Amino acid sequence: MSLALTPAGLSTQTQAEIVDELTAKIRSTFGNNTNTSTASIMGQLVNIVAEFRAFDQQILLAVYRAFDPNSAVGVALDRLAALTGSVRKGSTVSVVDVVISFVGPGIVNNGDLFQNDDTSTQWVATGGPYADTGGPYPEAVAGVFAAVDPGPTLANAGTNWSLVTVNAAVGGVTNPADDADPGRLQETDVDFRIRRQVELFGGNVGGLAAIRAVVSRVDGVTSVRVYHNPATPGVDADGIPFKAANVVVETNPTPPPVALQEAIADSILSSLGAGGEAFGTDFSLTRPDSEGVLQPVAFDLISEVDVFVKITVDTTGTEQTVSTNLATVVAEAILEKAQADFSGIGQNQLAFQYSAVVSELQESGEISGVVSVLVELSRVALVGPYADPVEIGIRERPSFESVNVDVVVLP
Repeated sequence: MSLALTPAGLSTQTQAEIVDELTAKIRSTFGNNTNTSTASIMGQLVNIVAEFRAFDQQILLAVYRAFDPNSAVGVALDRLAALTGSVRKGSTVSVVDVVISFVGPGIVNNGDLFQNDDTSTQWVATGGPYADTGGPYPEAVAGVFAAVDPGPTLANAGTNWSLVTVNAAVGGVTNPADDADPGRLQETDVDFRIRRQVELFGGNVGGLAAIRAVVSRVDGVTSVRVYHNPATPGVDADGIPFKAANVVVETNPTPPPVALQEAIADSILSSLGAGGEAFGTDFSLTRPDSEGVLQPVAFDLISEVDVFVKITVDTTGTEQTVSTNLATVVAEAILEKAQADFSGIGQNQLAFQYSAVVSELQESGEISGVVSVLVELSRVALVGPYADPVEIGIRERPSFESVNVDVVVLP
C-alpha cells in the first residue's frame, strides 16, 4: 500500500511497508544484487529513513483526523464542535450536606478547610457563612462542603471529619444522612463527541430529541428528559395534556434561580414548534416568542427518590469457603452499580438487576460461598413495604446512599 489521499480517505503505510518500498527503489536503481540486509550500511539507512517517514505519516494522519469531529481530539475537537455550538463541559467538584456541631458562639466561613478522614480528602465550606444561633450547645447547624479537587471525590454517609482550619467554636462535623454528590472531571473526547451528536438535533424544531438537545445546552442544566402526549385526549396517565410536551430538567444549583428558570423557558420556547404547549407544574413563566408575543412556558424539576436496598445472601450448605468480607464487598458493588447504571430518570428498580450484581461477583471470584440471594427494594425505610419493581415516576430520579444499602449474610 502507498501513501495516498483519495475520495475514500487517507491511506498510510506501516514502517514495514515503507522499508519494502525503499528497498525496491534501491534495487531498481543500483541492481538486484545490492545488499539491503539489516546488517549492511544500506539496510540500516533504509530502516532509519523508513522510521522517519512512518512517523511523518502518523502526524499527517493525526492532522487529517483533526478535520473530522468524529475522530478529532483535544483542542481540534473543541474547535470543530464550536462550529455547531457545542462546548466541552469543564470539571466540577463533589459537594456534601453536613451537620456542623457548634460548642460555643462562632462562625464557619466560606473557604474554611476540613478533612474527610476516611478518604483523606480536603473540603471547604461553601454556601455560608454558617453560625450558631445562641445555643443551647452543642448546637447542630446544617452546612455544605465542596471538595477542593475536581472530580468524583467520595464522602459516604457517616464518614469521619476533622478540622484543618482551627475553630474553637466547632466541636465536630458529620454527614449522617447523605453521601456526597460526586463531581466530574473535564468531559472526555468520547463523551463530548456523543453529546455533540445529540445536540445536532437542536437544528430541528418540535421533536423530542430537538427539544432535549436545545435545553441541554443551557448552562446549569445537568440532565433533561422530554415527554409528550400525542394520542390521549384530555390528559394521559402522567398528567400531560393532549398534544403537550413536558420538559423535566435537573439543574445545578437546584432549585434553579430565576435567571436559570428564564434560560430554560427560552430554550423550550425556541425549540417547541408553532402551536405547541409546554406543560409543567413546578415552574410556570411567561416569555416572549420570536415575534415578541408573550407565551406561557412551564416545565418540571426532577425530584430525587431514595431507594432502599436489602440484600439477603444465604450461604447455608455451601461447600465453598465463605468470603470473610462478603457483606462489605457486596454492599460496595451494589452501590457502585446502582449509582452508575440504575439511576436514570424514570428508571424503575428491578430486583433481578441487583441479584445479577451478586452473581457476577461470584463468577469473577471476588466473593465465594453464596448459595442464594434475596433482593428487597423499597421507597421507604428497609422495614418495608417491599416491591418488585419499585416504580419511579417520569419526573423522578432514584437516589442511592450507602446507608440505605443493607446486606445480610445468613450462615
